[in-house]
Amino acid sequence: MSDNLVEVLKVELKKFYFKNFRRRGKSLKTLELIKECYNDQFDFYLSEVNNIIKKSIDSKDEKLVMKLLYDFKKNEGCNKKIMSFIINELVVENKLEFLEIPNNHSLFEFEEE
Repeated sequence: MSDNLVEVLKVELKKFYFKNFRRRGKSLKTLELIKECYNDQFDFYLSEVNNIIKKSIDSKDEKLVMKLLYDFKKNEGCNKKIMSFIINELVVENKLEFLEIPNNHSLFEFEEE
């Protein structure tokens, strides 16, 4: 996984959890809980994205890749930028040229951005 993708995951998840902190009471306990959630989610994202990359490279099956991406999209904090970078990682960094996803694809549609 590229450093660029790791950095995007880190930044986008921080934004997501910071928004959640602003919506709640500003206690130290709340901040600690949100930091813990962020750390857990970041570790989970790293694991899941590595899993998607590995399975995609091993299978080279577009249907499987799309299913993995759709399943990942449902995770808390996932957004258009994260999906774009994951797909770019698959296509460019891991040379999965068969994966052609247009910018208006439903993988890039999110309720709240």
